[in-house]
Amino acid sequence: MPNVPAIEFRQVEKIYPGSSAAAVTDLSLEVAEGETVALIGPSGCGKTTLLKMVNRLIEPTAGMIRVFGNDVRSSNPVELRRGIGYVIQQVGLLPHRTVAQNIGTVPELLGWDDRRVWARVDELFDLIQLDPELRDRYPSDLSGGQRQRVGVARALAADPPIMLMDEPFGAVDPIVRKALQQQFLEVQKRLGKTTVLVTHDIDEAITLADRVAILNLGGILEQFDPPMAILRDPANAFVMSFLGHDRGLKRLSLLPISSVKLVKGPAVSRSASIEEAREMMERWGVDWIALADGDVLHGWVPGEELDGASDLASLALRRFESWLTSDASLLDALDVVVSSRTSAAAVFDGDRYLGMLSAETIGREIVT
Repeated sequence: MPNVPAIEFRQVEKIYPGSSAAAVTDLSLEVAEGETVALIGPSGCGKTTLLKMVNRLIEPTAGMIRVFGNDVRSSNPVELRRGIGYVIQQVGLLPHRTVAQNIGTVPELLGWDDRRVWARVDELFDLIQLDPELRDRYPSDLSGGQRQRVGVARALAADPPIMLMDEPFGAVDPIVRKALQQQFLEVQKRLGKTTVLVTHDIDEAITLADRVAILNLGGILEQFDPPMAILRDPANAFVMSFLGHDRGLKRLSLLPISSVKLVKGPAVSRSASIEEAREMMERWGVDWIALADGDVLHGWVPGEELDGASDLASLALRRFESWLTSDASLLDALDVVVSSRTSAAAVFDGDRYLGMLSAETIGREIVT
């Protein structure tokens, strides 16, 4: 059926036995096919409860959950779960089975023949960038990052249309976590799986998700929008507080350099005169000058080295050690600006010089 949401929550409520307060309260939202939605909020806001209700690990007290238009309560729970990939923080790999056997678990349960199972395992080793030497190792022999990769591969093994991920990268160190997040984005770009992701990290949510659902205690939905819309226009004081005081910087992480107009910056041609270079420095209020001809940036020199020089071409040029491409984020650019001697970020397309970014230009994007 056209335009049917991949996942639909309609007035869903969950009250656990013995509790007077609802874990989820009258929640309605839709997840489009191929979309990644992040569920985020304080502890006790019902994030994991919502996730587990999709594959009937938890049953709702009231309301309806549909998967591709079908009420999940009408589905056999075991069959439903085999058609949905599920990744958890603790991974849950079977300790007595090798890495390859763990990845092939669901296809085997679905009755795939051995040749098809092992072909799929090989495909996933390549997709998830797992070292082939890990095939015959056991989970206890793996690092945390390797176990998470295997967990993702296992969830993808039967090529499910839906992926549920419960803090999948929360148990690894920040460096490995960033690498896994980047790999998730690359895999998602290739596969386009409908994904619901539970996370406690707002930076992870805005990096990975197409839309973010911010929940309050009791599973109350406070805002459900694309990350940029939430950062630009928080729905209320709770959302604003949850985002933190650096939401302007978070916005910069989502904006590519290509979204702003670049300027040539304090630059003159190598054939320009010393006086022209001084005038350019004064105009920009800097103590250095760049030398550029067309789309070629030769380098820069401190203003003090113009003293006594006969021409610019005779000066020893410094390279812009930190440079960026136009698909980098404005947050990356800001890091270069504040840490460089020139307080400017040079932007290139391959070897072609595109222009510069200053702190002033980036700052305007924070408050826009």
